[in-house]
Amino acid sequence: MRWFKICLFAVCGAVLALTGGPRTASAELMYNFPVGTWSAGAYTKQNAKQFNHCAASANYNSGILMSFSVSRSFAWSMAFAHPSWRLTQGQTYDIAFTVDQMPPLRARAVAVGPNLVEVPLADSTELFQRFRQGYQLRVAAAGQVLAFNLTGTSQVLPALLRCVQANLQPAGTTAVAANPFAAPANTTATPASQGRPATYRAEAVSLAANILGSAGVIGFRFVEGDTAFADARWRTDQLFGMVRIEPKEPPGLISAEAIAVDAAGCRSKFASGSIPASDNNDVPRMFTKCGDGDQGYTVFYFILPRKAGGHYLIGTGTSGTEEPARQVESDIRQATLKVTGR
Repeated sequence: MRWFKICLFAVCGAVLALTGGPRTASAELMYNFPVGTWSAGAYTKQNAKQFNHCAASANYNSGILMSFSVSRSFAWSMAFAHPSWRLTQGQTYDIAFTVDQMPPLRARAVAVGPNLVEVPLADSTELFQRFRQGYQLRVAAAGQVLAFNLTGTSQVLPALLRCVQANLQPAGTTAVAANPFAAPANTTATPASQGRPATYRAEAVSLAANILGSAGVIGFRFVEGDTAFADARWRTDQLFGMVRIEPKEPPGLISAEAIAVDAAGCRSKFASGSIPASDNNDVPRMFTKCGDGDQGYTVFYFILPRKAGGHYLIGTGTSGTEEPARQVESDIRQATLKVTGR
């Protein structure tokens, strides 16, 4: 089974915490990110640097941890773990599952650990959409029927696809992320940038120019050519930044995609996280950090509703110490709220 090659580190790690047993996962965490109530992350194979898969998990009141995974080849699976289960590793179990009122599908669960089973899922757009849009999953095993509310799958499943796409972008597209001050070379567009309307570029440049001027940022210039993930990218001698328009995606997915893109472009130690709200009117904020010292850089992001629908993702970064970007990001955030009439 393909799953023996891409065992969910997120699930196995949770089982480890519950049982105190040895680590059974054959994957290592690259970075993690939240999607609603789900905990998601990108993983490599153990002792390898190459990206392998993205996975997300959620705990249920039954004590069962449920997970979804999408591999670098876009094979997808669901998995279930519980600390009280006593399974025979390698054994397979016949099951049936259904989402809402769809006819039951037969499948085979594989015990990949003493407390963990995985169910490879068919390469089917229809089935993927069932899980994404459905309300409840029911799994019939020999001993009982397990029920799981599919809360948040409408966001987490697309987020896993975006996570894989971001980590599979061609190596040439990471040049700008590795050196934010360098003008981008002629590279193939990433999955995140393909099909971007030209009107987005014009709108993003106009917004960036207005907010940078209002924030008192002087000497900025726009980066021309392929701006990859961003619709508009700017820089000064010490700072750099971007604006991206997202017409449909919710903030959770926008945040996950930004983190995934930055992680894919980082060739050093990577960290990311959300920034707590300073007041009830604050907007969603997060940061990414690649490397340390003078060779590292930090980007601060915030997400703002767009009057025409959707959201703006606005980022401000700097190499070396993060303090200049932190201060300017605060100024830009306040200027953006003013310019957009919020």
